[in-house]
Amino acid sequence: MRKIYAYTNDGECQVKDFFNRAEEKAVDKLMFQLEIIRDERNGFFEPHIKHFSIERYRRLYEFRFKAYNLRVRVIFYEHNGELILLYAFVKRDRKDTEKALETAIKILCRITEPDGEVKDKYKKELIFGD
Repeated sequence: MRKIYAYTNDGECQVKDFFNRAEEKAVDKLMFQLEIIRDERNGFFEPHIKHFSIERYRRLYEFRFKAYNLRVRVIFYEHNGELILLYAFVKRDRKDTEKALETAIKILCRITEPDGEVKDKYKKELIFGD
């Protein structure tokens, strides 16, 4: 099983805060997708997961789903079987994704070691009911 973490900085977690304010349906959909992707036998495939192909963002992926007519996105990073959820947002237009990608890449550059490993102080494991 893959381990899933959320990016945290000084106790603050944007992804967790985003979903604490979200409708229950959005949270349920994200948890359902995370349960599926936690199994390493399942790959990262569209339409639910997108891998960014532009060189600058090549290390990033995006969970994509709709809830209450909102297009919810969560940008994440995968390294050695660990997923780190970096940034969650509602997509209203193309510029929202561009801004979120810039935010996520800045976070990623700050929290990773040269080998791509995420520093422990910046990640908090998401616990699932097993």
